[in-house]
Amino acid sequence: MALPFPILDPHIHLWEPRSTPRQVSPAVKLLGWNERLIQSLGPKLFPRAAIDFVGVIDHVASPYLPGTYLAESEGWEVRGFVHVQAGWHAKGDLAEVDETRWLEALCGRDLLAIVGEARLGAGELDRVLDGHAAASARFVGVRDMTAHHADSGVLDWDARGAGTMDDPAWRAGLRRLGERGLTFDAWMYAGQLGAFERALQEAPETPVMLCHLGSPVGAAGPYARQGANAAERERIVAAWERDLRAVAAHPRVHAKISGLAMPVLGFDWHRRSAPPSVGEVVDGFAPFVEVALDAFGPERCLFASNFPMDKASLPWTTLYAAFEQLAPSDPATQRALFHDNAARFYGLDPAAPAE
Repeated sequence: MALPFPILDPHIHLWEPRSTPRQVSPAVKLLGWNERLIQSLGPKLFPRAAIDFVGVIDHVASPYLPGTYLAESEGWEVRGFVHVQAGWHAKGDLAEVDETRWLEALCGRDLLAIVGEARLGAGELDRVLDGHAAASARFVGVRDMTAHHADSGVLDWDARGAGTMDDPAWRAGLRRLGERGLTFDAWMYAGQLGAFERALQEAPETPVMLCHLGSPVGAAGPYARQGANAAERERIVAAWERDLRAVAAHPRVHAKISGLAMPVLGFDWHRRSAPPSVGEVVDGFAPFVEVALDAFGPERCLFASNFPMDKASLPWTTLYAAFEQLAPSDPATQRALFHDNAARFYGLDPAAPAE
């Protein structure tokens, strides 16, 4: 590994489905940790769209804890990571805060920041934010997933429907984060970038991180009923680029170059008997990375792993070796993409040494 500085990974997910409330927890408890049973019965226990989205079910059904992450990134100097809310399914008053409490009890100094969960349009937003802040000094902001797609074969992450980001209450919540000095991690599918851009016009003071470059479904290959042929994929990419550039015109918005290996883009690497080579990943990612760097500038882009979600398609080391080749050759720009931009956005000390 040639990078002469530590990496700050600004987007990972930790979970333990056997002892914390996750969507897969009932199945894991029913079947025990039996990989063969989970692989064979999983498709019968979960919707087809959910199975297709994760690609390989064992990555979400098995624990993913700090030690797992550090083992997978072994050989690279990793300063630490930012945890982004990861589907905590508890019920009750301020249940979202329980994930932050769990992380604070679980993690050591490798956890640099927590992006918790909060519904921006909910009446108890301030109470939830207060709860996260009380639970951990590492809490820096929230993510409210609004990913919704008209294709029923694409997993819907937002039960509120297609109009969430047009809701005045949601937009007021987005403004409220800026008023409180908190960040917002945004994740949606590419067809929703236009609605997101309209919402940004009403919250110019809120620091926003666009996760996974807006996830253009089917842009790299067929997925569900999207991207069935080359002409359709060209249309998807052209619409995505147009709307991404409109979002990038807002100077408070940053972009995570991440999540591109999720099956939903259509690369289909998760179906292969062997993972892609670094060169294949570079070739596949290059058109998306080039657009992002040009639209946002390297000063507002971050490389991130999205592990273990992208683990279905490739190892962490392959992903970061590809990022290294995709980054501009200038050392200062490389450090910005791999470390400093994330540290600045999330309010971390950029000069702090790797622990």
